Amino acid sequence: MFKKVLLFFVIVFSFIGLIGCSEAYDGSLSNEDYYSDANGSGVIILADDTTPERKILYTVDISFDVNDLIEAEDFLNTLIASDEWFDSENLTSTRYTFKIRIKTDRLDDFITALKEEFALRTYQKEGKDISLQYQDTTNKILSLEAQLERLLELYDQATLSEMIIINEQISDIEVELQNLNGTLNQFDSLAEYSVVNLVFYGSAVTSDSPFINRLGNAFVNGFNGLVSFFDGLLIIIATVVPFAVVIGVVGTVTIIIYKKSNKKRLNTKKPNSEEK
Repeated sequence: MFKKVLLFFVIVFSFIGLIGCSEAYDGSLSNEDYYSDANGSGVIILADDTTPERKILYTVDISFDVNDLIEAEDFLNTLIASDEWFDSENLTSTRYTFKIRIKTDRLDDFITALKEEFALRTYQKEGKDISLQYQDTTNKILSLEAQLERLLELYDQATLSEMIIINEQISDIEVELQNLNGTLNQFDSLAEYSVVNLVFYGSAVTSDSPFINRLGNAFVNGFNGLVSFFDGLLIIIATVVPFAVVIGVVGTVTIIIYKKSNKKRLNTKKPNSEEK
C-alpha cells in the first residue's frame, strides 16, 4: 500500500514538472539566448561592484562682503577658465549674484582665491555621491551590449519568423542603450563641473569679523532704504503734480464761470422784483 501511494505522488510531480517545462519553452528565443555573451558561455561581464568609480557632485554656496562690486566682478572674471561658464547672473545696486560652473579638479583653488581676496560672509560645500547610480547604469549598458552581440549572432542562423522577433529585440535594446548612454554622459558632465552659487554684498565696511561686516551692511542698507523711500516719494509727487495742476486749473475756471453765471441770474431777477 505504501509503495502504491509513493508511486502515485512520483507520477503526479513528474506530470506537473513536464507541464511546467512545456509552458516555459514556447519555441521562441529564450532569455538565456539574450543574456549569453559572445562566446555563448552565458556569462555577462559586468563592472566590478566592489570598486565602483567615484562620482561625486559638488555644490558650493558662498558669499563675500566687498568694497566695490564692479571690481569684485572683474576679479571674478579673471578666475574663470575658458572652458568654465556662468549659468546665471543677477546684478543689483547692492548685491551681485552668480551661478558658476567650475571644473571639479580645481574647485578648491577657485574657492581659496576668492577667500584670499574678499571678506568671507558665509560658506557651505555639499557633495552628493552618485557612484552607485553610475555603476548600475554602466552595468546595464554592458549587459545590453552583450545581449545585442548575441542577438546579432543568432540573426545569421534564424528563420524568417525568428528574424522578425530578433529585429524587434534589437530595436528595443538600441533605444535603451541610447537612453542609458545619455544618462551616463549627464553623470560625467555633472561630476566634471561643480556648481558654485556666489554672492557679492556691496559694503562700505569690510573686515575679518563677519559681525562687523553685517553691522556695517545693516547701516548701509538702512540708509539706502531711507534714500529709496524719499526717492519713491519724490517720484510719486512728480507723477501726481501734472494731474493736480490740470485738475486745479479746470476746477478754478469752472468755479469762475459758475460764479459769473450765478451773478447774472441774480441781476436779472432783481429788476423784475422791483417792478412788481
